[in-house]
Amino acid sequence: MLIKEVILENFMSYEYARIPFKPGVNVICGPNGAGKSSILVGISVALGQSYTERSRKLSDLIRWGKDQARITLVLDNSRRKGGKRPVSRFNRDEIYLTRVLRRDGKYWFELENRAATKFEVQRLLSRLGIDPDNMLLIMHQNMVEQFAVLSPQEKLKMVEAAVGLEPYRKNVLAAQKKLSRILSQEESVNKLLESAEQTLSYWREQYDRYQRKKQLQMKKRFLEKELAWAKVNIKEAKVEDLKSRIHEIENEIKEINREADAANKKLSLIETKIEKLKEEWKRLLEERINLERERTKHELNLTFSNQSLEEWQSFVQTSRNEIQNYLTQIENIEHQTMKSANKTSELKEFTFQLAEIKRTYKNLENMLMQHLTMKSENFQKTIETAKEQSEKIIGQISELEGRID
Repeated sequence: MLIKEVILENFMSYEYARIPFKPGVNVICGPNGAGKSSILVGISVALGQSYTERSRKLSDLIRWGKDQARITLVLDNSRRKGGKRPVSRFNRDEIYLTRVLRRDGKYWFELENRAATKFEVQRLLSRLGIDPDNMLLIMHQNMVEQFAVLSPQEKLKMVEAAVGLEPYRKNVLAAQKKLSRILSQEESVNKLLESAEQTLSYWREQYDRYQRKKQLQMKKRFLEKELAWAKVNIKEAKVEDLKSRIHEIENEIKEINREADAANKKLSLIETKIEKLKEEWKRLLEERINLERERTKHELNLTFSNQSLEEWQSFVQTSRNEIQNYLTQIENIEHQTMKSANKTSELKEFTFQLAEIKRTYKNLENMLMQHLTMKSENFQKTIETAKEQSEKIIGQISELEGRID
């Protein structure tokens, strides 16, 4: 049974009804006016029929006082033998087909709660083997006489369509036509075979020659391919050689680049070191100039001290000579006085005065010698200090010259 259930809403005498169908024969009984025909009319309308014996328009089938009616058929789409469904695009056991009628004359189909066209509905029913226009499937009350007057051939066609044999009938008729056409073609084929046998030997010879030629051509192509592959192998060997050479050259270039980078780094370090050495050389040069100035200053002081010492020494020697001369003259005067004169009180006094003067000159000489000695010692110390400073400066200058070099 392809229809498992019928649901009527606001249709004819039913406000809402669910009529299930069981496998096998289903009989609906009831008195007149109970709604038996309403169920059949609802099924035919849901399947797409627009003819009913109850009304001229489908909108007249809507329940009185309602604006819309719905008829829903629950179709069986369970798996058959082989595990296939009648409609494979719906992967479910039940398919809901609905037709909606409105009072304003608008009607439409719904398939699985989605609006569908009449063509889609007819295609679905054909997959299920349902033809609503076949009177053996749906026969209304006034169709009995119409079915009785049909010819046996038309009745046979309806039966075949109802039980699913119509495709077989079409196949049989097509096979008969094809068989007659094949028999007529057989005679012409036999004639063609006779003529073909005559030319078969000729064409067999030509075919053998063609096969030989084809074998030679295949052999030629094979040898050409072998030659081409040999050339390719030679070229590939050359390419591999070139690749290895290129790889070696690239490695050499990388090594040269690494050496160049290292040289550039060393060069930058040397340039930096040169800049530092230049700055150090400038600083040492300035320091040497300052030391040369100090050396010149100390040499001038040394020269001046030597000159002063020599002048003092000459002055001391002159002073000592003069004092010695004065002392000698005083002694001479004293001896002459002692020889020529008598020892009187005046002479004693004069002698005493001479002795005092002599002693005074000797003290003066001693003081002068002490002062000159101290002065000479100071000059000597100054000269020695200047010499030490000069030697120290000369050593620093030599060290600077070594560092500058």
